[in-house]
Amino acid sequence: MSDKLKKKDSVEVASDQLRAELIEIKERVGALETIASISNRKEVEAFVRTHIRTEKSRQIMKECEEPRTREHLMARFGFASPQALDHHLNQLREDDLIRQRFDEDRTQTFEWSNLFKRLPKSIRNEILDSADLTAKPARGGKNPQPSRDSSA
Repeated sequence: MSDKLKKKDSVEVASDQLRAELIEIKERVGALETIASISNRKEVEAFVRTHIRTEKSRQIMKECEEPRTREHLMARFGFASPQALDHHLNQLREDDLIRQRFDEDRTQTFEWSNLFKRLPKSIRNEILDSADLTAKPARGGKNPQPSRDSSA
C-alpha cells in the first residue's frame, strides 16, 4: 500500500524527430504570419497603436526588443512584486504584442511577438518613441463617435 503512495519519477522524453517536426511547423506558421502581417500592415499598425495604452507598457515594449527575464524587467522598472509586473505583461501578452518563452534551461523570458516584430522598423520606432498615449480607444472597442443630433 505504501508503494502506491510513493511519488513516481517523472520521465522526460526527447526525440530529435519530434523536435525537427516542431521546428518545421513553427517555421511554416511563421511564414504564414509574415505574409498576413505584410498584406495587412496598416491594420496591424492600427491594432498595435491602440493596444499600447500606458507609458509603462510602452517602456516594457521598448525593453523587450531583446529577450528579457522577469527579474530583469522587475529590476529595470522598479516593480516591487511579480504581480505588479504581470499587471502590464498580461495585457501585452493577451494583445499578442509580447510573447513568453521558456529556454532549454527553463528560464522564462519575454520578447516582442512576431506580430510586432514584422512591422517595419520605422513604424516600430515611431510607436515606441511616441509619448502620445491619450487618444487610444478603450480595450477592444472603437473610438466613440459624437452623436449628431440635428434637433440641437
